[in-house]
Amino acid sequence: MYLSKIFNLNPLKSKVPQATKHAHGVFVVIKGKGILIVGKSGIGKSEVALDLIYRGNKLIADDSVEFFKQDENTLIGQAPSLLANVMGVRSLGILDIKKLFGDKSIIKKEKLFLVVELKSFQKKILYPRLDMDIGSFKLFDITVPKIELPIDKTRHVSLLIETVVKNYILLNRGSNATKNLSQKLNLQLSLDH
Repeated sequence: MYLSKIFNLNPLKSKVPQATKHAHGVFVVIKGKGILIVGKSGIGKSEVALDLIYRGNKLIADDSVEFFKQDENTLIGQAPSLLANVMGVRSLGILDIKKLFGDKSIIKKEKLFLVVELKSFQKKILYPRLDMDIGSFKLFDITVPKIELPIDKTRHVSLLIETVVKNYILLNRGSNATKNLSQKLNLQLSLDH
């Protein structure tokens, strides 16, 4: 739901001393990392974020996320002041997340760590099965890693997003399950001959 369009909030963007850019999506904190969930309108970003909050993660912003550069490599995201603590969910309306889930369900701002783009699952597309396909998302002149996640009604999207984040953190630490399995298979094959 485009809260900013429904309430015509574009001229009321919060006054932050730095130059800001807005991104359409939901900004949450998972495993201490700022995750921007993007995708076409109606794909279910807010519903997924609601489930992530229910699972113990934190909301920063829904619908419109305000980003500013902290330094040449760091983007910080926050909710525009009028949208702080609220989320718009189709058929449920406007929800006060802080009142529904408590103070621990909200955080004011966070560094953008990863972008997850929700896309409708297409049967005709061959999706990678062995590795995450890591693309990029650019805001200002900063590039942030982006992972596309194909979704349909049978997938548990919030669980998949949490797993994407945990796996990406492991990749950053040098742990790659696909490479590890490949090395074990190669070792086993060399021992068999």
